[in-house]
Amino acid sequence: MNPILTALVPVFGVIFVGWLLRRSHLLPEASWGPISRLAYLGLSPALLFSSISHADLSDIQLGTFMAAAMLGFLGMAALTLAIKPFLKIPDPTFTSLFQATSRWNGLLILALGISLFGDEGEILVALIMVASIPLVNMECVAVLAVWGDGAAPKWNSILYRILTNPLILGSAAGGIVNLGNIPLPDMLGLTIDLLGQAALPLILLSVGAGLNFTAMKARPRLLGLSVFIKLMIGPLVFYGIGRALGIEGVPLTILLLTGASPGAASAYVLAQQMGGDAPYSAGDITASALFCFITIPFWLAVLG
Repeated sequence: MNPILTALVPVFGVIFVGWLLRRSHLLPEASWGPISRLAYLGLSPALLFSSISHADLSDIQLGTFMAAAMLGFLGMAALTLAIKPFLKIPDPTFTSLFQATSRWNGLLILALGISLFGDEGEILVALIMVASIPLVNMECVAVLAVWGDGAAPKWNSILYRILTNPLILGSAAGGIVNLGNIPLPDMLGLTIDLLGQAALPLILLSVGAGLNFTAMKARPRLLGLSVFIKLMIGPLVFYGIGRALGIEGVPLTILLLTGASPGAASAYVLAQQMGGDAPYSAGDITASALFCFITIPFWLAVLG
């Protein structure tokens, strides 16, 4: 079988199982929210800690790689702002379009990175997540502050929430342990590793359970535009920046996957909180997750 499909089918298969589990009502509907929070905020920090604390960073052009990733996110933000004058849509809806094209599902790409490239893929995606969480959140909050229908944000509160994000804390702790060569007791290290191993299956099941095809009825034409920008233009932006900076091999493919990622569920939450178009965000999350099953294999086959 094609090695790309060999790596991707198990990941997408678990997502499909999550969708089937929710459709079957094997678990109570109300249980999926706590499962998702456990996976993202309870177990994922352990996964990021493990991957970063054990990482050998000596073979990675860290500065150039991280610069390419951050320029990719900034480039997508700039592209979306540039097309705003041509879109005849309400300002709150534009904020959700901005989130659709600017956010990424880092934990899904982490699962793909591990499936495709093992430890190297895990480390590279984890590093991008550390830097992108503050950047992307600040971008989206700023756009919602200008064009959303909600009250003006309290920036000190926003900054506090970002800095205390469990994913950031887990990554930072892993970096301190790695760079400081701090030894961990074997029992503690194995416990954290075991928690981290439980994260990815629950994350993928939660992605599948969160698919809401009814939500795709909200603004279907605009939905098509945001999905096209995210899944077809985004990979080219990240890949092009990586090539321009001389990045090759697995790091370049990880940049490609970052640009090809579907949207993140956090876009819906922020749209609700700050006056964006929440129904449109919900539709985009499902649509981008659905179509990435096609576009990610396509881009890996063409450019990966």
